Amino acid sequence: MTIPAKAEAPPPTVFVLEIDGQPILAFRAARQARELGKEHWLQDDLKRMMIGHRPLWNGKSPIRVRRAKPEEEVYYVDAKTENAAGDSPLVFLVRRDDQADAGSPVTRGSFPPRR
Repeated sequence: MTIPAKAEAPPPTVFVLEIDGQPILAFRAARQARELGKEHWLQDDLKRMMIGHRPLWNGKSPIRVRRAKPEEEVYYVDAKTENAAGDSPLVFLVRRDDQADAGSPVTRGSFPPRR
């Protein structure tokens, strides 16, 4: 009698939040993926965070969530491995102004930002 091999569950899907076509952050979530962009805490943070001296989100542009492209998924997995001590499920795909200091190391998975 042959015992069938136990199928491994596929890894959770990586999603990307984007604004005006710009990928902003990657995350893994099941049912909450489409709702993340509607979270007030995240919207407030996106308005405060700067990239090129401009807010990541202007408060008007649509925030979209889509499945990550293969290279974005690899970046997410690498960042989570690199930042294994952190428990944040979010990984930024852009270099924010608060990370642009030459003297401070960039941690791809750092979230929420230092306030």
